[in-house]
Amino acid sequence: MTEKRNSIVAGIAFGLLFGLFLAFRFEIRYALIAGPISGLTFGFAIYFFVTSKIVKKQTQVENLDSESIIHSGGANHFKNVEAVGGKLYLFKDKLQFKSHNFNVQNHGEIIDLNQIQEVNFYNTLGIIPNGLAIKTSGGQTEKFVVNGRRIWKEKIEKLKFES
Repeated sequence: MTEKRNSIVAGIAFGLLFGLFLAFRFEIRYALIAGPISGLTFGFAIYFFVTSKIVKKQTQVENLDSESIIHSGGANHFKNVEAVGGKLYLFKDKLQFKSHNFNVQNHGEIIDLNQIQEVNFYNTLGIIPNGLAIKTSGGQTEKFVVNGRRIWKEKIEKLKFES
């Protein structure tokens, strides 16, 4: 359900922005037709990308210890200036990110829960309330864009409290 909602929002945003661009660049009649069509196309493309079997396979973690996954979801991990797309997993003792192969900086990241000092929120681009900042005991801050950041924070803090 989250994938559908996010795809609709992305399609509407893209259609509006592209429509505005076309209105200024060309004329309003062209923008009123091409904007909505491009928004629909973009929304469908995003939906089929996020729900594709290829992306799911690429972001699947190997669960060698047969640990159960407590929470997981699509996420972006900020690596330098790139928001690397992939999936974030919460296990009883760690937070693990695995990127899909459609990024420039493919990588995985594992943060042991005992290394997490703070879990905070931040707004992407200063306005979009979807960021989760994980501060480690080493002083490093890892930033993720997630759906349901409050749920992520609650689950991480609950596990930290229990351990």
